[in-house]
Amino acid sequence: MKDLLIEIGTEELPAGVISPAVEYLKGKLSEILGREDIKTYTTPRRLAFFVENFENKAMEKEEIVWGPPVKVAYQEGKPTKALLAFLERNSANLEEVLQLQRGEGLYTAIRKVYKEETPLERLSKSFEEILQSVPFPKSMRWDNSNLRFSRPIRWICALYGDKVLPLTFGKVKASNKTFGHRILSPKEIEIKNPREYPQVLKDNYVIADYKERLGLILSFLKEEAYRLGGKPLYPEGLEEEVANLVEFPFSLVGGFEERYLELPKKVIMTVLAHHQRFFCVEKEDKLLPHFIAISNNCPKDGVIVKGYEKVIRARLEDALFFYKEDLKKPLEDLVEGLSQVLFHPKAGSMLEKVNRVKALSLKIANLLGLSEEQKRKIERASHLCKADLLTHMVRELEELQGYMGYVYALKGGEEEEVALALYEHYLPTKPTDPLPSKEISAVLSLADKLDSLYTLIKVGESPTGSSDPYGMRRMAYGLFALLEAFDWNINLKELFEEIPEGFGEFLRSRLEAYLDPYGYDVVRAVLEVKDVFSPYEVISMAKTLANLKEEEEFKNIVEAYRRVVRILPQKWEDLMVRQELFKEEEERRLWQALKNLEGEKDLLKLASLKKPIDEFFDRVLVMDPDENIKRNRLALLYRIKKLFNRFADFSKINL
Repeated sequence: MKDLLIEIGTEELPAGVISPAVEYLKGKLSEILGREDIKTYTTPRRLAFFVENFENKAMEKEEIVWGPPVKVAYQEGKPTKALLAFLERNSANLEEVLQLQRGEGLYTAIRKVYKEETPLERLSKSFEEILQSVPFPKSMRWDNSNLRFSRPIRWICALYGDKVLPLTFGKVKASNKTFGHRILSPKEIEIKNPREYPQVLKDNYVIADYKERLGLILSFLKEEAYRLGGKPLYPEGLEEEVANLVEFPFSLVGGFEERYLELPKKVIMTVLAHHQRFFCVEKEDKLLPHFIAISNNCPKDGVIVKGYEKVIRARLEDALFFYKEDLKKPLEDLVEGLSQVLFHPKAGSMLEKVNRVKALSLKIANLLGLSEEQKRKIERASHLCKADLLTHMVRELEELQGYMGYVYALKGGEEEEVALALYEHYLPTKPTDPLPSKEISAVLSLADKLDSLYTLIKVGESPTGSSDPYGMRRMAYGLFALLEAFDWNINLKELFEEIPEGFGEFLRSRLEAYLDPYGYDVVRAVLEVKDVFSPYEVISMAKTLANLKEEEEFKNIVEAYRRVVRILPQKWEDLMVRQELFKEEEERRLWQALKNLEGEKDLLKLASLKKPIDEFFDRVLVMDPDENIKRNRLALLYRIKKLFNRFADFSKINL
């Protein structure tokens, strides 16, 4: 057993592709090497994998090769031509011949043992194919080999013990050489054995362990912020992104003029994070005029900080100018200009969308029975909801869309709930996002997402495969999350005059994804009988079934249902049950038990039907010779099936 190291050295990879790429490659290597405990190392310039005590052993495969029957293979105890020809074809001799039972006869055979390729031999053959299969958002070619990767591969360091593995990618061949920090230690470095890899890199200003690097960055941020008398702020995911931008972190502190604090807090944070990946510092919920930067180079004589401050000053000056210019014109004056902003080539302008969202919001408000005051606020918020698209600030920093609407609405004298809805109607965009905090915001959010989905599907823009340019899957997630969180049981068909082709299929596929944590069988059971245009009912029932699945009463329900549907013909018309045709006491008791439950909303109460159903099947002949009686009994069972199907198709449940 020897340690194994594979390092793929590249030009600087985009921060966002590093973690998905290393996880994908780890999975592929696990399949080939047969090991799950693969340690990974990542920096912007390398993806590396280490396996401790790896045994590169070729597995032996045994195969029985059958020859002619014994009575054909031998005559008078001597081998026949048939046997000799069989042995010659398989490069075997008489000493290897076995006599084995096969079926009802005795046959000759030989046992062949093959050695399969070793894991590292298989890896060597498939290495290029594996690297090219990494699902990068974008990949590139950089020489005439026609091979692609996210960024050019410049070296491969691959060792098994102290031996170099024969791995290649185009013109790049594996060696025992790697490289340190691009600026602080750019020389070629020899790795003598895989176990020394992380320490050798650290000695050359590369911290190869991502978690160690991230931990250092977080401690730097806390220490620097503490010295400034505050605490660091972390825009979502920025610390993880920065950890994938540096190989050896250094912290620097800079400042900016206090007059820029006139800008809203989120604007300053976005300017610093969006363009420079810097961190703000706050004290008692107020920003301090300082920032913390994480550099990939050792700071010298304050030159780097001065450069950072110069860039930040220019960015904040632009933002302050945009902010003051935007405040000169109320949002109301921008709404008509949305007629010049395209929502979709086949679906008109953003102003047309605003008008659709306004009408849809009021329909939803009416269905929910909201007050006239709430409807007035919803109408006002929907009228202004996209106006900030035409502000200077949002044109410059599109991630501030919605937030700037909130800020400018408050500055313009709009009511707090109306202003808040301009910001919160974009929530949630992903599972980690908070939900709108107010009902008015939630109604506008629901209308906005629903309009986008409906309109895009109507013009033929349903997502396909991994392609979802309009983020429709995220919109559907937000739609379901809102309905579930606010307990809104709305049938979406009531909101539209017509349903475009493919809308129901899209909702079903997204509900399956949304409800995946509850189990595939549960989701299937509910979607088989529930209307996908009533997502709240589907979600509620899936949660109920998942919670009750282990209950004994639930198992009784499933068993009772299966016994009923097993005997029913696949296509059975819904006939009226005629009590005068009942002949047996068991069918009368079953009918009465059914009648008692037909208005029941408690799913577990259905378990009480198991006993009368069992007694019915044990003592009543369903397929009676009298056709009328038979059809009446099947009608009774179909009526029971319909009762169960108000909740789910229990035949789909796995117990």
